Amino acid sequence: MLVCALIVMLEGAESAARKQNSPVNSTAAAVQGEEAHYSEWTIHVSSSHPNYKLGKAEPESGAYLGAYVLQNSTVHYSMAEFNTLAGKQHASFFKYVGYGEAFPAEWVAEVKEAGAFPHIAWEPNDGLAKVKDDAYLRRFAEAARKADVPIFLRFASEMNGTWTNYSGDPELYIKTWRMVHDVFEKIAPKTAMVWTVLNVPERPIDSYYPGDSYVDWVGINVYNVRYHNGDIKQPSDFEDPLQMIDYVYNRFSRTKPIQLSEYGATHYTVTDGVKDNGFAIAKINRLYASLPVLYPRVKAVYYFDVNNLAEYNEVRRINDYSITGEPRILEAYRQAIASPYYLSRLADHEGSETPSIVNQPFTYRGHVFELDGELYVDEDFFRRILQAEVEKINDGTVQLIRWDDGIPRVARVPVVSHKIWSGYKLNGITPLWRDIQALPLILAAKELGYRISWNGIHIYMEE
Repeated sequence: MLVCALIVMLEGAESAARKQNSPVNSTAAAVQGEEAHYSEWTIHVSSSHPNYKLGKAEPESGAYLGAYVLQNSTVHYSMAEFNTLAGKQHASFFKYVGYGEAFPAEWVAEVKEAGAFPHIAWEPNDGLAKVKDDAYLRRFAEAARKADVPIFLRFASEMNGTWTNYSGDPELYIKTWRMVHDVFEKIAPKTAMVWTVLNVPERPIDSYYPGDSYVDWVGINVYNVRYHNGDIKQPSDFEDPLQMIDYVYNRFSRTKPIQLSEYGATHYTVTDGVKDNGFAIAKINRLYASLPVLYPRVKAVYYFDVNNLAEYNEVRRINDYSITGEPRILEAYRQAIASPYYLSRLADHEGSETPSIVNQPFTYRGHVFELDGELYVDEDFFRRILQAEVEKINDGTVQLIRWDDGIPRVARVPVVSHKIWSGYKLNGITPLWRDIQALPLILAAKELGYRISWNGIHIYMEE
């Protein structure tokens, strides 16, 4: 679901007024002003032994190449024609289906005929009260089973915003999601449930998460636009697609494969009437070139090939994300996806009754900074990525415990309060900040038994 969402206050971010009224500590001084660049540090964590159980339909390496073409008349809404123009077979395509509509069996057959597997964005637009364990839900699940193909089922996405009719009640959302999950797990176990948010607002995201046992993939929708909300006073051309996925990636990638359920970059906006192919090309190159090295846990990415100026919904007639009608952008996309890293086929999990335990690399970005020659990282890195126990001590330090073959490795380190730019600006003008509690990375990692090496802004940790 594409929404020109209002950029709202982020979890841990501050408005300019609050910031001006707050005492400035030594670390905050390092990030005052727009000249403070978002961190480009990347922490790479690896293991010498299997450390991760693959999710449903998850490839061990690489990312599925996906797209949405059902609103693109320049390719006659054809997957095959899109593949030809893009110069590469896409592994998956998606379709929006309203809750209450029949399972799109004919379209699923067309997807299979095109050599791909389906991704269904299933939207309960009449509200969650309509979603019950009833004959309709079970017929839909039974039809998914009969399709005899793995399906990404993106149920009730972008619930973290206020524009959907299924937002506003996290408790009901989680209860409903778990019920839908359980029905499909029983009737159509090849179906992978994809829990997808929009990149903003961040604050409500955690409150809607159904839990690891009920989610197969975590998705995020991201769009690069030159202005927010069609307002020329809210420029957003500075936004980096990598920064826009960092929050969700850092939060969930240790336990779940990450999916960019929708990605688009505009090349024309009615806001100023300027055609800017270079903007779209730069954003597409930035994203697709960076995923293999910096975001190895992103295992699928879908391009939203739509000209919203022709959208039936007048409210959305602001940006043109389509690539097939613009030769320069199309060529840039062709080159961006040419790497074999971007997969054209479904990973082969047939014959495996249990998910494979594999060795996976993990990365962490965005909440890292250097201060007085020391590298600091948000304590959440230790909790999420290293899966260490984190305990705050009364003397202002933090105790970390990592279990190594049943033996506890313990580190006690100082904690530093810090403000770091979120990558967003309020109304396109005022930088928004995140408050983080940071720990010295090298000191803590060594005490926890990790080997550390460096290559420029890349930090490598091996257990």
